[in-house]
Amino acid sequence: MGQGNLSNYKNMVSEMIESVGHAIGIHVMLLVIEHALWSTKLKYEEAELISFSEAGVAMDGLDNLEPKKAGLIAHSFMMSMIATLGRLVGTQLARQLTEQLQADVKEE
Repeated sequence: MGQGNLSNYKNMVSEMIESVGHAIGIHVMLLVIEHALWSTKLKYEEAELISFSEAGVAMDGLDNLEPKKAGLIAHSFMMSMIATLGRLVGTQLARQLTEQLQADVKEE
């Protein structure tokens, strides 16, 4: 997927939290997000601009970055979430989730 449109990543993260959060529970989902953010911060210090709570993930701080850089950070964050979920719920389910999220974003 690469460094796509930041708003697409915002939508995908929101959809993932909503759909997966119901299945695995919000507290487990928060741990997944925390791990993904930690992992992303190791690569990009600007990932500090991403915040989260039980209400969701806020990536609005990335809007102030150069679009390509923001897309790279958002992509890394998203892929880290999917990788962590894959370890928790299995790679097949994580792959299906990724495909569904990509299809949903393309429809918008």
